[in-house]
Amino acid sequence: MSSATTSPTITDHAVCMAAGVRDGLRTAQYYIRDMSQADSGRPTPLSRLVGRMARWVDGVLSFGADLSIRLLLPQWRNLPSPFAPHMVGEVTKAIRENRLAMTSLFTAYFFRATRHILERCAEPPFLVLEHRIDAARRVLAASSAASTDEVTTLANVLLALVETRAIARIGPAKPGYSHLNSTDPNLAVMATACLALLLAEEGKPIETLDEDEFFAISAALLAPRLTAMERAVKARDANALARELAAVRELY
Repeated sequence: MSSATTSPTITDHAVCMAAGVRDGLRTAQYYIRDMSQADSGRPTPLSRLVGRMARWVDGVLSFGADLSIRLLLPQWRNLPSPFAPHMVGEVTKAIRENRLAMTSLFTAYFFRATRHILERCAEPPFLVLEHRIDAARRVLAASSAASTDEVTTLANVLLALVETRAIARIGPAKPGYSHLNSTDPNLAVMATACLALLLAEEGKPIETLDEDEFFAISAALLAPRLTAMERAVKARDANALARELAAVRELY
């Protein structure tokens, strides 16, 4: 990717602020959920009280967020499906899309895909920051690099996403997902989301799969190549990342 930049617009700042506010609420809820486990193990009377209060506050926050989404933006939680026709093109085209009320399709896809993947492969609580995914989108939008090759484009996307480190906190990996313990979870999860876009675009059989199962297959295919991908990220070598993504796509 090129390091060329353009001056941020007022809309850029507004979009960043809106995502930051949402992330502030998510961060508060993350620490409340962490405190809700205070009475695990050998609880004391004080830890029981802290755990009960934290669970009550978490419930109130969850109810409020769910109610507001249902009333105002019911489509907010819908995962933009990698199975949708031409989703790779739609997601990458949305790199230059600024939206205030809702995130761009780029940010929405990677934010919600990340949450779906973590819900399946890691213990809660975990914290994913939307404004960092949007920061990756803005870095890519400011780059003068262009490619008509979907694999190379997604390799650049993956590099930007890993560098912004949208996954701020993660719980222990669940059985079968030990690769999250051996590498940066940002790389493992974002590579899974990118690979799912590529595999779905290839028209792979999906009749018996839902998105979560498809992400699980993508993660299993990626696991043996994460060490090489980690070296490519450290070298900021998007071409090497593209080769790894292409090789995994050929395996499926």
